[in-house]
Amino acid sequence: MNQIIDKKQELKKIVNLLTVKKYDEVISISRKLIKKFPNEYIFYNALGMSLINIGEHNNALEILDKAFRLDENNIHVLNNLGLVHGHLGNYKKANDYYDRALKIKPNFLNAMINLSQLKEKLNLNNDAIKILKNALEYYPEDFVLNYTSANIYQFLGDFQNSHLYYKKALSIKPGATQIYRLISMSKKFKKNDKDFEIFKKMLNDKNLTKIQKMHLYFALGKALDDIKDFSNSFTNYKKGNDIKDKLIKYTSEFENQTFSNLKKNFKEKLDILSFENNSNKKIIFIVGMPRSGTSLIEQVLSSHEKVAGAGELPFFADAVYKEFSDKKERTKETNNYFYFDSISNKTLDNVKNFYLDKINQLDYPEEYVVDKAPLNFKWIGFIKKIFPNSYIINCNRNPMDICWSNYKQNFTASNLAFSYNLKNLAEFYNMYIEYMNFWKKTLGEKNILNIQYENFTENFEDEVKKLLNFCDLNWSTNCVEFYKSNNSVATASLAQVRQPIYKTSVASWKNYSPYLEDLKKNLKK
Repeated sequence: MNQIIDKKQELKKIVNLLTVKKYDEVISISRKLIKKFPNEYIFYNALGMSLINIGEHNNALEILDKAFRLDENNIHVLNNLGLVHGHLGNYKKANDYYDRALKIKPNFLNAMINLSQLKEKLNLNNDAIKILKNALEYYPEDFVLNYTSANIYQFLGDFQNSHLYYKKALSIKPGATQIYRLISMSKKFKKNDKDFEIFKKMLNDKNLTKIQKMHLYFALGKALDDIKDFSNSFTNYKKGNDIKDKLIKYTSEFENQTFSNLKKNFKEKLDILSFENNSNKKIIFIVGMPRSGTSLIEQVLSSHEKVAGAGELPFFADAVYKEFSDKKERTKETNNYFYFDSISNKTLDNVKNFYLDKINQLDYPEEYVVDKAPLNFKWIGFIKKIFPNSYIINCNRNPMDICWSNYKQNFTASNLAFSYNLKNLAEFYNMYIEYMNFWKKTLGEKNILNIQYENFTENFEDEVKKLLNFCDLNWSTNCVEFYKSNNSVATASLAQVRQPIYKTSVASWKNYSPYLEDLKKNLKK
């Protein structure tokens, strides 16, 4: 009896810790409880959930597989297995686990939400909306469901429905200030907009956390930019960025050492690396700094009938990390866990197989797939050696516009931690230029098509012809009417790519020129 009471007490403690997102504590407690109660799936499940939330997906999968063996029909375990396989890019397995959970309990909310997000990721947007509408029949007042519905409608460019569901979510949870920021991404504010009073009132609320205020500062910065109050707009953007920057504590040391290590070893091994392209898919890699026009180029290309836009795929970077890093060997002294001295045909073959396995799971019927992960500029040499027939498009733009545009965003991606400090932004942009100069010198300029955003928008149709020609694609009028596409766009450019080509964002940084001295003095000329 005492053991049963003890188990219930520990479980209650874990549930409370999960609620407040103290995942490290859950991991510590769960590992001890698994030793004490080795046949209780629930502690494995709690451990697996926590590992997912801190990004340790392979470890989470190992633990959740054990939970599954203890209870194969537990819907919570099945749902978490769906989640972890989704994170690992095992989309078919993820879908199968969600389906299995929903077969047991057809109105299982978590699985319905997660399955809808998986469908959206796979560009099965009608399926995603159908699942969400079905879920809303059961749970019309659920915050997460309304919030998820709003996000997916926003990705699809249906801003009327996205705002409707965002407002419903806010009525359920008024403190969810991230919603104001998300709405601001697809809304044009006017001087008499009632949201200004809402923002002001909420920012005066002493009970709001710093993170809640951070979202409001970004939203207010965007709203004030819309009405051309640039001084107050910058003040609010800076407040939001300062909060995020202090939370992340980014330093450039790791990035600098990675580049130094890569340059040395890649150049040494260049002549011995030789591959043939044996993929049925023609892959277009769009790289560059974030906010350099990469989403626009993807939307133009994916409007072509032969091309599928896959969005910002993590697979190539994941493959490089998997093959050339060992977290156990990372030390405070070096802060560098890449080992590029092991570059060989074999290690690059492993990267290729990992990447192709993930790409094939997307199961696009089109002949071409666009992978638009901007920071893949770091791995251009690997890409051209592994996929010699791939197409690499490098997007660039006025560096002041790029850096300022990044500074205005509150990204969800952890690999953009440099974006919340003007000096860090300038240094990262400088490093991007160094990477591109290195790859051009090492591989030859003909292997990369350079797109300059200002030229692309100024001479749009001619530039589209040049782009399609580089990718060995025939002319398609769909590409110049890219804004009519119903492809899902989950980046900060989700509103801009739903409009015909425009030039108003060119040199927009000049409106903030007096406040951007850290950029001006740190960007290399």
